[in-house]
Amino acid sequence: MFFNRRVPSWIRVTYYYDSTGGFLYGIFYGLTIAFFPIIARKIGATSSQMAFLTAIPFVGALFTFYWAHISGKRKKMPWVIGVKILARCSLFLTFFAFKPEIFLVIILLYWIFEYAGTPAYTRIMKDIYPDEDRAKLMGYVRVELALAAIIATYAGGFLLDQISYRYVFPLGAAVGIFSLHFFGKIRVKSDENSKSSNERFSLLKIRDIFQKDKSFLRYIYTFFIFGFGNLIAMPLYPIFLVDTLRVSNADAGKLGALFSAFWLISYLLWGHYIDKKGPLAALHRIFILTSFVPLLYFLSSDIYLVAIATVFSGATTGGVELARLNYITKAAREEEIGSYWGIDYSLMGIRGIVGPFVGIALMYLLGIKYAFLIAFITIFVSFLLMSRVRRSKLSWPSRA
Repeated sequence: MFFNRRVPSWIRVTYYYDSTGGFLYGIFYGLTIAFFPIIARKIGATSSQMAFLTAIPFVGALFTFYWAHISGKRKKMPWVIGVKILARCSLFLTFFAFKPEIFLVIILLYWIFEYAGTPAYTRIMKDIYPDEDRAKLMGYVRVELALAAIIATYAGGFLLDQISYRYVFPLGAAVGIFSLHFFGKIRVKSDENSKSSNERFSLLKIRDIFQKDKSFLRYIYTFFIFGFGNLIAMPLYPIFLVDTLRVSNADAGKLGALFSAFWLISYLLWGHYIDKKGPLAALHRIFILTSFVPLLYFLSSDIYLVAIATVFSGATTGGVELARLNYITKAAREEEIGSYWGIDYSLMGIRGIVGPFVGIALMYLLGIKYAFLIAFITIFVSFLLMSRVRRSKLSWPSRA
């Protein structure tokens, strides 16, 4: 779409289908996922139900290693399209979601099926884009996706003021299904020679991978610490803004717009950086920049330091996504990419369920400021550990 002229001619058709599908997914996101918490609260979800809603995506991620095994036996593209159609079709059921309990079950179904496609999706990205340009090209797609999501979220807010979510969410789901029409047109060469496997599912494969690939093990525990530190602070940010700084809705909107602007830019900047320096070098810098976010909240007594923290948060968000995927596509052998991704995402599920509750507990025990300080220290430790990961055999040299 918008970046067609920057894409090598031989891969432009693939990029067109990927970017068009991504743009439509952004509209789907802005009409549905962005409003899950608001709608849940408005139809009567309790505080505990809201906490469960926050954890639901991570519950879905817990099963990713199993989905990696199942999808590894099948052609990648048909599997991705099939499970994601199921995920988005589940949102048609929101028409019947008059009670929060029903709504939460539907959202759980959505995330379980949506994450079922992520290991195969990662393998598709490995297949369709060359190593030397993958992060940049994926960054272009994500910029278009994010732009569509921002516009659709803005429009979705007005739409939901006029029309019930029972109609808006199914409309968004239809757009999400339509996005798969374009993504499914991408030719995946490895699917043409795909062979089924009779390998049985076993969690012991995780142990085998860690024993065989110590570099990946170091990456996993380092990224786990980084993610855990982020999740400690995540539920505390809105509490601090509302209860301590007492920001207005207008100021909160400005912070959201500031984040979105740097989120868009981050995909372009980090995409180019990752292709030149490698994903581990990118993550090393992202970790130290991200650590400034809870540190600035710890130091903050007004909205100005929070605004700077928001810039750091937006500027690193896209980079984490791109670096993470590009690391795994380079670290793993072709046939193990799904398993590597499954391990990474399943562990994300564990920390995503535990981390926010640890943050809340620290707030009650030590106060919100010291909870931010602990989050900073945790993320900073991951930055120090990433130095060791970079020294491993998978620290790719610069192409510059």
